[in-house]
Parts: sequence; C-alpha cells; structure tokens
Amino acid sequence: MSNLDSQRSSQDSSSIARDTADTHAVTEVEAISYHASFPSRPRLLYRTGKAWSPPRGPDAHGRRKMLYPVFNHPIVVGIMGTHKVIFTTIDVVRFKMFEFEDTSSKDCPDIGPVTIWIGVVPDSTTATTAQDAAQVILALLKDYGITDVDVDFRESRYIHAVGPQLFGPVIRVDPLVDVIGPLTPTLGLGISTTTSPAVEGTMALYLAEGGDSDKLLGLTCRHVLFGRKEANVDFVHYPGGRTVDVVLLGERAFKDFTGSIQLKIEDRAISAELYRRSIKERERTRGTTDEAEKAQENRRLKQACLNKEEEAVRSLGAFLAVVNAEWKEPEDRVLGPIRHSPAIRRGVGERRFTEDWGIFEVDRAKLGDGFRGNKIDLGSKITPGEFVRKCFPRGDGDWRFEYPIYGQLALSGTLTDDLMRDPDMWGPNGEPCLLVIKSGNTTGATIGRANGVLSVVRNYADENMEIYDTSMEWAIMDYDKDSGGFSAPGDSGAIIADIRGRIGGMITGGCGKGETFDLTYATPFWWLLERIRANGFPNVHLNVFEDSL
Repeated sequence: MSNLDSQRSSQDSSSIARDTADTHAVTEVEAISYHASFPSRPRLLYRTGKAWSPPRGPDAHGRRKMLYPVFNHPIVVGIMGTHKVIFTTIDVVRFKMFEFEDTSSKDCPDIGPVTIWIGVVPDSTTATTAQDAAQVILALLKDYGITDVDVDFRESRYIHAVGPQLFGPVIRVDPLVDVIGPLTPTLGLGISTTTSPAVEGTMALYLAEGGDSDKLLGLTCRHVLFGRKEANVDFVHYPGGRTVDVVLLGERAFKDFTGSIQLKIEDRAISAELYRRSIKERERTRGTTDEAEKAQENRRLKQACLNKEEEAVRSLGAFLAVVNAEWKEPEDRVLGPIRHSPAIRRGVGERRFTEDWGIFEVDRAKLGDGFRGNKIDLGSKITPGEFVRKCFPRGDGDWRFEYPIYGQLALSGTLTDDLMRDPDMWGPNGEPCLLVIKSGNTTGATIGRANGVLSVVRNYADENMEIYDTSMEWAIMDYDKDSGGFSAPGDSGAIIADIRGRIGGMITGGCGKGETFDLTYATPFWWLLERIRANGFPNVHLNVFEDSL
C-alpha cells in the first residue's frame, strides 16, 4: 500500500485536519463527506483505492454516490476475527457516481469497482486495524485472481426494523385512495400485539395451513411479536395456555393513521374554500360579451372542482367517523392469536440465515369481501406512469411490467436461490438486474434493487462485543439517488417481491447510523418456507385464495 500512502500524503500537507494519532486515518473532511450521499451519512474509517479529492469552493459538494448491485462474487469473513475488527455488516457492492450541477469533475467512471463495504461499530476500530485487515483481504482475493477490488470501512450498525371488517380497494380518483390502505387486506399491514402495543412492524404474507385445516395464517418477524423484554425462547400456543393476540395497527400507527385522514380533510377543505372565493371574485367583475362567456366557462369548471373538493371532505369525514367508532379500541383490531414463533437464532443451517419469524392466525371474516390473496398495494405516492418507467428491465420473451388494476400486484411463485444470484431480467444496457417491491408499515410502497451477493451481518449482545451472532442476509439497495430509503424501522416483517410478483424475502432489519437505513436486509423466503414447514406447519402453502388474480 506504499503507493496509496504516498498518494494520500499530499493531503497531509493541506489545511484539512486528520487524526494525527493514526497514520492510516483519512482526513476529517473525507471521513464525513465520502458517504454523505447515503441516508444515514455513515462516517468513513479507512479505505483502499484511488486518492480522494475534496470538494472545492464555498458551495462545493463533490460527486454523489448510490449503491449498485453485484452478482456472483466471493465474500470474506474470517479475516475480520483475526484482526479483531468488530464489524456489523459486510456487503459486496459497487458505487455509482453522479454529478451535482455545479461540479465540473468528469474524470471518474460512472460505476466504480467492486467494493467490500464493511460496517464497524462506531469508535470500536482504529484506521490502522482496518488497514491491516484490508491488506489481508486484498492479498486473499489476489490469490484467487481477483485484483480490481476496493475495501471500505465505515461506522454503521445493524438495526431491527422493528372487530369490524377491512375495506376493499378503491380506484385512484376516489377521495380515500391516499388514506384507506392501512385498513385494506393487502400486504404491508402495520401490526402489533396486545402485550406490546408500542412495538410495531409489518405483516409479511398470508399462508394457508393446509392439510385438514382451513385456517388462514399470517407471517411476520418474531421481534415484531415479542419485544426485547421477552425471553428469547420458543413460543408455541396450546389450548388453555398463554394467548398473545396480533393487532392491526399499534398505538403510534393508529394515531398516525387518524392524523393523516384529518390532514387530508383540512387540505381538501382549504382547496374548496379557495374555489369558493375565486368564484365569488369572478362574479363581481364585468367585461365584454366574449369575456363574459369565458368567465361563465371558467366558473363552470371551478364549480366542478369545488363540488369535487366538497365531496372529498364529506367522504373523508365520514371515513374518519367510522374509523374512530369501529377501530379505535385495540380489541376491535385483533387479527388473531400467535400460534408459533421459534427463538431468534442467527447463522442457522448450512446457509447461515436468520431464524426470526412467527406465525399467527388470521380471522378470515375480519378481512371482508375485499380480500383477494397475497397482493402488494403499490400505493399512490408513485404514479402508474412513473412506476412503469422505473420498472424498465426486460425478461425472457421480452416480458415487460404492466401496472395492475387497482394498483395491487398479485404475488405468485418464489424467487429461487439461483435467480437471486443470476436473475432472468436485464437492465437497458444488458446488465443483470433484479428490481424488487415492498409495502411496509413505515415507508409504504417502495422500489429497490436486490444485490446478487449475500451480505454478512453480525449482531452483538448489549454492551458486550465479545458475544455475537453472525448470519447471511439478502441485501436490498435504494432504487436511485432520489427515491429515498427502501425501508426504515417499523418495516420489519414486510415481504419483498420482484416486479414479476415472485416472492423474494422478508425484511428483518437494515444497516446505517442512527435510525436510517443505507441498506435493507431480508431472509430469503424459499428458506423461510422450509423452516416453517419443518416447525409445526408441514402442509403450509401460498394458495390462500384460489381466485386471487
């Protein structure tokens, strides 16, 4: 690394301060600027690769980055333990760079080399320790003939993304389209429990118990069903034993839900008042015959808009009244009891995945006539046109994404392990691409890019870095630089599917600094289904509604 050290030595002579106690430390400006494009703005600890050029000028921003997926590439873990690196996550990614409007630098490639992106517990690792580990990683990769790889260390944590009938879907022009989602039986329902109403997450899927049973089941993460204060032991519900009910919408979610309806009422009422004032103002003005005819047409159009806003206020007000009358009490929102939830374990089996799931019964009558099986509500934040444009990949036989009727994507089939690593969809330039969708309790419907290399996640015992569990996770990146985070705390349990509707995995958490995710982690569903069948539900399947299409 003498070449790298000599490249960076020129920065030492500048006015930019660095940690002089560690000769391998990056400058303070690089530490805080290098990952500034990501939601949690993680601090850079150490990196290999080309020398970094700081942004210039009072308003300089430098080049921004977004994560770019990698398919079929090796990953290393054992070296971290040898060098006592307290890592939280290891991801194999690439960085896609793009310019700010006021940036003139054009000499960097749009997509950088494959990078081993290592998250470490803040203030746990020195730059020298990171540098030592990086050199061993690069040497090991070189032995396999892999040379064009960078290694970056950043400070980051693994975070858990912890009565009446439901309503049917509505069309996009319905006044309730922006608010009714939490009380429809589509996937992405916010849930909690009667014993821990402040712990909230998302329901993943509906499952049929199968065999001789006609019961409908729900799937989510165990850490959504049982909080930190609960003992991490297997939970099995027996007749006459302890009952823990799953509730639709926890305390915060219900308050946010009713608050969102009230805000919509206020917005539409303000719009209605503006139309009234505009109509009255026009009636006071006089002009020529032609002007009068134009004014009359203008008044007719504004009256139609006023009628629409007034109808929206009435519809939203009536809906809020029903919600407060029929859904306010937690007992009115009970979906059913938890049936089984094994203790959380990481690194399970040969594939080293995370066992973090729970099964609960769902009262079919609660779902109402609008229930049509496992469908993801694509929401109203992204218009159908924008959604279709974002889902650009082509598949076998020139398959293309079609926006579903009522904005609900029907799920069918499962993404296999092979498809996760080697997808059957390609981007505009022929590169492998796996676009995925989820609907979560916190962030709603979002689009992301699945990575083709599993990430390594390490979870430490509270205040004891000597005790930890390590697991492999399926990583999901944000769609692009402007899309916002793919998920956030509260989305744990949400199911992820590709844009063809094939089920991929269940969100268990993410990595970042603070409460913001830079990457989302999920457990592959093909493995989860095997575990569920091996733990008390041998006949469970996905055909919960025969006419779900």
